[in-house]
Amino acid sequence: MSKIVFLLFIFAFFIGEIKAVEPDDIIIDVNLNTKRSLGNVSSFDRNKFVAIHADVKENEWDGDNFTSDLRDHFLNGYDVYLGRNTGTIGWNMNNVVTEDPDRTGYADPASILSSGESSKTNYANVTAHHAYENRNDQILCAQLHPFWPDGQETKKGWSFSLTDTEAEPFGTASGEYMGRYIHDHYGSGGTTGKPEPKYVEVINEPLYWLVDHGSDQPEKVFKFHNAVADQIRKYNPDSDIQIGGFCVAFPDFEKNDFKQWEERSKLFMDICGAKMDYWTIHLYDFAAKGGKEMYRKGSNMEATFDMMEQYSYLSFGEVKPFMISEFGAVSHDLKGAWSPLRDWHHMKSVNSMRMQFMERADIINKTIDFLPIKATWGTTDVNNTYSHRLMRKENEPNSYTGDWVYTEMVKVYQLWSDVKGTRVDSKSTNLDVMTDVYVDGNKAYVILNNLEFNSVNVTMNVLGANQDLQSLKIKKLYLEGNKPVLDESVLSVDPKEFTIGAEGTMILEYTYASSIDIDETSSEFKYYANTYFKPIVANTPEVFTISGVEFGMYGEAILRLGIGRAHGKSLHPKVLVNGAEIEVPTNFRGGSQTQRESFFGVLEIPVPYELIKSNNSISVAFTESGGHISSLALKTNEFSKEITRTENVSVGISDVSPLGSQENSNLKLYPNPVSSILNVDTGESNDFSNWEVVSLNGKVVLQAEISNSLSKLQLNVSSLSRGYYILRLRGSDFQSVPFVKQ
Repeated sequence: MSKIVFLLFIFAFFIGEIKAVEPDDIIIDVNLNTKRSLGNVSSFDRNKFVAIHADVKENEWDGDNFTSDLRDHFLNGYDVYLGRNTGTIGWNMNNVVTEDPDRTGYADPASILSSGESSKTNYANVTAHHAYENRNDQILCAQLHPFWPDGQETKKGWSFSLTDTEAEPFGTASGEYMGRYIHDHYGSGGTTGKPEPKYVEVINEPLYWLVDHGSDQPEKVFKFHNAVADQIRKYNPDSDIQIGGFCVAFPDFEKNDFKQWEERSKLFMDICGAKMDYWTIHLYDFAAKGGKEMYRKGSNMEATFDMMEQYSYLSFGEVKPFMISEFGAVSHDLKGAWSPLRDWHHMKSVNSMRMQFMERADIINKTIDFLPIKATWGTTDVNNTYSHRLMRKENEPNSYTGDWVYTEMVKVYQLWSDVKGTRVDSKSTNLDVMTDVYVDGNKAYVILNNLEFNSVNVTMNVLGANQDLQSLKIKKLYLEGNKPVLDESVLSVDPKEFTIGAEGTMILEYTYASSIDIDETSSEFKYYANTYFKPIVANTPEVFTISGVEFGMYGEAILRLGIGRAHGKSLHPKVLVNGAEIEVPTNFRGGSQTQRESFFGVLEIPVPYELIKSNNSISVAFTESGGHISSLALKTNEFSKEITRTENVSVGISDVSPLGSQENSNLKLYPNPVSSILNVDTGESNDFSNWEVVSLNGKVVLQAEISNSLSKLQLNVSSLSRGYYILRLRGSDFQSVPFVKQ
């Protein structure tokens, strides 16, 4: 990726030419014995991350399929979960329910109850569906019609009330029907009726239809959400059902200099936040639209989440969870006949986005790959097929004939079919290669995803098993020509070096002789600044405070700086953490976003752990005006013991020089690089009282006091691992000099 520049920063100045890590030499550090917890979450939840946009009752599971039982073949065969129903509640309203004879614009309670009893009986009789109840943690969602009150009639010849008064807020009639429907149509499973949905989304993508393609105002839509939520809770007072919205279709917060944020998502949180249990957003990459590629995966998606998280925290004292009830990719340029390439555009985004969702496992309710089963309702003929389908006709794209067979989309589920277990520590030396690792008994699943638009080489540094490797199964999903390929192989040796295809995904399954002992811990926390969304003014530092940070003896820290600004503006600010300037990497996740209208992303900036305090001051300054700092957060990992990391200049921090420190041109180190004894000449005049050696991840690895203000020191650094370090001398003065241990 052209935006990646690996800097030798100040080391080259001090020690001459150094061989930098090449961009293709990416190292993945894994510590199998260290459990990694995000809040209270430390396992892979397949119900949350491996799901399809379908319900068990849908007729599209049945028909002339290549297998006699598609539900079993797909759901049980690849360990997939169900998750969203956007049609049944509307079908019932349109085709069955009559108007209350005593209240114009309201559904007849007796009609709802009668249809509910029929629904529960039908479910009870189809016993084959009962076995999938553990996979059907359902989201119930209403579509625009017939629920939005605008006079459009149902097939029964009536429409919802448009009244909007203090006694009857706009949307009350719609909400009453939804509340009664939930109460009357569900049981507790089995012969009692289908289990009650766990989640309700008030209405699907309302602003796209009512504001972008209509004349309504966002505020009216959001008040509708409140009225509906009140009625659902009124008729289900003892239910644990959670209500959310507003199913934003295109969260382009940065659009029109962040007017879209202020007039939509922020306004929704202001008006409805107290009544919503979670926030629903839909995330799509546009992989081929008018010849352009406009991606959310990568830093754009990080900035979207961080901005909502921080505003939620500032407004409600908590980060309310997210519901990602649709995600994937859309390829407008490939609409029409089915093709493997069209499938690939969606598949690669699903894998990348899933990896990013997994980093928020503690604040995400559920994620739904937008993949209907057959989407016959969206297909007219072989040259006009719906873009998102699990199944296709066997003879496509030549003709819309033959049995139903899997599209290429199934390969995503085949790739992830085995992953499970306890999350353990892992870290990549390149933000564009994401990693996550899970241990289950004697197996470890290492997941790697490549955001680069070219293939990359990675080296695995897997520690913590303490036993012999029995086998290594490798699954690789990548594009070859115009077709997705899923390769699977089993090796008896560990090559340690692998190639991941462009925008590809790889899952390595390590099998050891016996169960892996997980006896160390890593606890991840995220802290938000006291303010957010600040305009960028040239050479004017914006100062933030992050308070209440807890930290231990061992750890890592990443400052997450959200930025939205025009292309061509600098993305490289000067950042001070508690008075110390830290190096801002030039790399960020994913593409450079040049085909989007502007840049909106998060810079992930390593911070020396020793700089972190309970209360932290963060200063951010740019050299030119324009755009906004959209969010600021600090992510910390606290370890039970010092963690093993590859020292790598491509992800290093700069020499940390506190504000106001003085230069000392007489300070000399030799030899540099050094193998055992490092000589330090501090000059004739100094007041240093102690020294310390710091690794590039911010850990103090050696330290001692200096007696009698010696002008020459000899430090034994033979115990250090090979890599790059910083020597710090402290006293009334403070000096830092980098060196290399060879």
